[in-house]
Amino acid sequence: MSNQDLRAQTARLKDILLSEKDMLLTGRAREAAELLPVKMEAMQDIEAYLESREPGSLPIEHRADMELIVRLSKENSAHFEAIRNGLRHAIERLESMHGSAYVGSYAQNGSKIPFTEVTGQFRRKA
Repeated sequence: MSNQDLRAQTARLKDILLSEKDMLLTGRAREAAELLPVKMEAMQDIEAYLESREPGSLPIEHRADMELIVRLSKENSAHFEAIRNGLRHAIERLESMHGSAYVGSYAQNGSKIPFTEVTGQFRRKA
């Protein structure tokens, strides 16, 4: 892979990561997850190029691109984690909702009357 090819691959990966970030920030996590195969392919292409080079021999102009890719990856990872935590908490709340729900009626003094003790003697306010 030439330097031009590397530039094209890093630009491709940056575009994918920026699209992923936009999807995550707009609540489209499923669509963002669908980018995984394309993202992995771009990463593998870049890794193949880097494996054939000496450590530290990456041209300076590419280092900034790599740093941006790393930063975007970390940000997107944090967004995925936040979405996962939000979904987990929502599920926990839904599962525990029935435990704190009160089903019944109230007496004139404001005390609770569970339906199991209701006698059917309700009066309507006129």
